[in-house]
Amino acid sequence: MRKTGKGWMGLLVALLLVLSMAACGKQGGPAGEEKASDGGQNRVVKVAVAFPGSIKDLGWNQDLYEALMRAGAKYGLEVSFQKSVAQSELKDVLRNYAADGYDLVIAADLYFTDTTVEVAQEFPQTMFAIVHGTKAGGNVAAVTTSNWESTYLAGALAGLITKTNKIGILTATDSPVALKMVKGFKNGARETNPNVEVLHSFVGNWNDVVKGKELVRSMVKQGADVIYTQSGQVNVGAVEAAKEAGVYAIGSMVDMWEIAPDTVVASAIAPPGALLEKLIDMYMEGTLQGKRYVFGIKDGVEDLSPYHNFEDKLSQEVKDKVAVVRQKLIEGKVPEPSL
Repeated sequence: MRKTGKGWMGLLVALLLVLSMAACGKQGGPAGEEKASDGGQNRVVKVAVAFPGSIKDLGWNQDLYEALMRAGAKYGLEVSFQKSVAQSELKDVLRNYAADGYDLVIAADLYFTDTTVEVAQEFPQTMFAIVHGTKAGGNVAAVTTSNWESTYLAGALAGLITKTNKIGILTATDSPVALKMVKGFKNGARETNPNVEVLHSFVGNWNDVVKGKELVRSMVKQGADVIYTQSGQVNVGAVEAAKEAGVYAIGSMVDMWEIAPDTVVASAIAPPGALLEKLIDMYMEGTLQGKRYVFGIKDGVEDLSPYHNFEDKLSQEVKDKVAVVRQKLIEGKVPEPSL
């Protein structure tokens, strides 16, 4: 049967529509311009992370790893990671991910900053990001915490619960970042207890648990009855040393309550996983830019953990005073520590 002119016109329109849809499905662009949620795109977004340590360290790396898994499930990402990446290996790890077509490549350490910025220049179509990074620009984003607000809260708490008026802070290094934390801890302690004396020791690295324990014991011998540990993978050993010495401990980065429930009064949490999730959220929303983002207590990235076993042991007066300090931080009424 012969087709009418109207019938041929309908077939032609249908054919043009199919060809148009096929062409749209093949369109592409630089990484970060397309998302898996785009109506015309079904490709899976690929995210890779380089971790500086073990993903079972009960701290920094484990928190980041768990956040990566949550984000992967949330957005249906294709995720990849490498753990315990040394500085000497970092360039190759980042380059390999970028060359393999990963859309977002994340370096999960402050000390990975310079190398990441260098490698990113070789792959302008790939978005790079640094957790706790100090530099950003172009196709490199950095997210970090204030590096002092939660520590200030820890100091306020320590100043209130000490009986000897001596408290200690253990850091991994004596870098400017660490010294800023120390200053924040001292300022917070002296806001709630003007008579408090603050002792400071640093391990020299993030992994020497034996030395960390020795330094905690030394501060206890000097009279410290509250120890705040801000020393990476040494944190667990520091809490154990405080437990053995029969003094209070305040953990950091993640909630360390379960390690020693009757020793850890609270933890100054600034979970790096929260930063990683913010990075991925912004990327998937199409808002991530090559700049440095700083988040604090008001952003839900830093805070003081629940008191757990000490909820009923601390007086309401102590808890109320800590809450007042927290609100001042949220409102920006506490000056940033200066070295």
